Amino acid sequence: MATFRKRNGKWQARIQVSGGPSQARTFYKLSDARKWAQQIEEAYQQGLMETRPDPITLYEAFQRYLKDINPRKKRPHLERYRIRAWMQHSLSRRVLEHIRTYHLAAWRDDKIKQGFQANTIRLHLAVLSHLYTVAQSEWGYEHLQNPVLHLTRPKLPKVREARISDADIDLLIHHTQSVYLPSLIKLALYTGMRRSELIKLKWSEINWDKQWIHLKDTKNGEDRFVPLTNHINGVLKNMYQEGEQLFPISEHAVTVAFRRAIKKSNLNNLSFHTLRHEAITRFFEMGLTIPEVACISGHKSWSMLKRYTHMNTKNLVARIEESQPDDKIYLTHNSSGFVTPQS
Repeated sequence: MATFRKRNGKWQARIQVSGGPSQARTFYKLSDARKWAQQIEEAYQQGLMETRPDPITLYEAFQRYLKDINPRKKRPHLERYRIRAWMQHSLSRRVLEHIRTYHLAAWRDDKIKQGFQANTIRLHLAVLSHLYTVAQSEWGYEHLQNPVLHLTRPKLPKVREARISDADIDLLIHHTQSVYLPSLIKLALYTGMRRSELIKLKWSEINWDKQWIHLKDTKNGEDRFVPLTNHINGVLKNMYQEGEQLFPISEHAVTVAFRRAIKKSNLNNLSFHTLRHEAITRFFEMGLTIPEVACISGHKSWSMLKRYTHMNTKNLVARIEESQPDDKIYLTHNSSGFVTPQS
């Protein structure tokens, strides 16, 4: 709707369109101002002019994201940590379209200096990038440029070949003050389950008769069944059942307790995920096939699964020698000087 006001002997026409910025223009005559306003309004009505929403800061955008987008995520609580970190940063006061790639490059370099891991930085950038995608596709900011797309992200380290031994497991259990961590460590090692899957696990999802644990709505969006072995049975039957959840604590609490146990045990290069890595490797060393291990771990392809496996070469040699025949082969030289096998 147009408004008109006289100022310094001239007439100013101003149009405020719902869902778009206001437009204003000054004329010498009121009739010219009315004519211009009528033309602009008709152009909007016919869709000949684009409407743009009002500028929004990064802080305001993340407020809307938290309300409308985050609750729909599979693990919204983890994303909320990263969102709040962005909202507390000085960049949050900037308008979205004024944030450039060089601003994020400075943020990235600062995080690296503070000792943040490459994957942590990449995850923070991922949620920021998704915010821009949502703003472009759903909030009317079609002309918004995503500054994350052209940013060089820190490279992930090579796959760790660290193994965790039974002695290391004993040390961690001995040096923790958490009442839940010993059982969590053992179950992770025997089942290959993720930290999030263990925390979500309910007693009702354990089928003692059919000897399986039913994991629902896992990371890849599918259910799976983990065999209920004697080792797992032993751990579960020694646990005190307080309620429906096996472990009434948060994932963050598990991480904190595990890090404290690592520090007290003087161990390095380990995380709770290392237990899953070790479990999968041990499954292969037990002789399980790729489909069998994938059925337990939930991986959909060998390319995804193989990065977790660092098998003990001594065990491999033993298995190869067991499968080979005992016949001895002797090598002798013939008249031509070539080596020929003789039984």
